[in-house]
Amino acid sequence: MRPDPELLHEAARVAQVVLVAAAAGSAAERILRPGLAIRGLSLLAGLAGLYAGGWFWDVGGWSPGPAVLGHPILPTVVGALAICSLIKLAAIGAAGPRW
Repeated sequence: MRPDPELLHEAARVAQVVLVAAAAGSAAERILRPGLAIRGLSLLAGLAGLYAGGWFWDVGGWSPGPAVLGHPILPTVVGALAICSLIKLAAIGAAGPRW
């Protein structure tokens, strides 16, 4: 039984998206240190940043810049930074006052 070439192509495409999103999310998490120790937070921030950054870049009409594996780097990293900053603000708000 031979594997379906379309299925293999889609699996490779999904793996590439996950790889780029994980790298961007990991960079954003290291830069901002959101303060939550949740497994998979960097991947979640990267995936959300991939879509949020792409949407923001389209609204602005800017050039996406260089790409890795067919996915633009700048919108993904900026989106992941925005998601991590929102998570950090939520963690600060949940901690309450510190006086």
